[in-house]
Amino acid sequence: MTEPMLSRLQHLMTVREEVESLGELPRSPGTDWPAADWVDEGTHLSLFLDVPGVEPERLEMQDDGETLTLAGERPELPGNLIYQERRSGPFARTLNFPEPVVPGSGQAQLSAGVLRVRFEKLHPTIDAVVSSER
Repeated sequence: MTEPMLSRLQHLMTVREEVESLGELPRSPGTDWPAADWVDEGTHLSLFLDVPGVEPERLEMQDDGETLTLAGERPELPGNLIYQERRSGPFARTLNFPEPVVPGSGQAQLSAGVLRVRFEKLHPTIDAVVSSER
């Protein structure tokens, strides 16, 4: 390969690495687990949290209408652990509600390692239908 071609390839590799890094967000240890998604369901907000391996009796939730705090514990694996990627031990995460909810309205359901908590919205979303009559 010629020198100009190598230089262009190196430049392309650098650009590729920069583009790939755009999707990465800085993370602080312990603040991004469990992973969470919010879904607007019109009259309710649902929060989905990944909590595989956590028993329901090891989960606690508190909400004040503005924030939700989830705490729990994933038990350590028995035996001599030689390599670990999955988190274990106690955890806590506080999330801001994306919209105001009725305090204490959360209804939780745990299924297949996913915790769903459904909250009644203080101001339900109303889908407006616009008619085009002329």
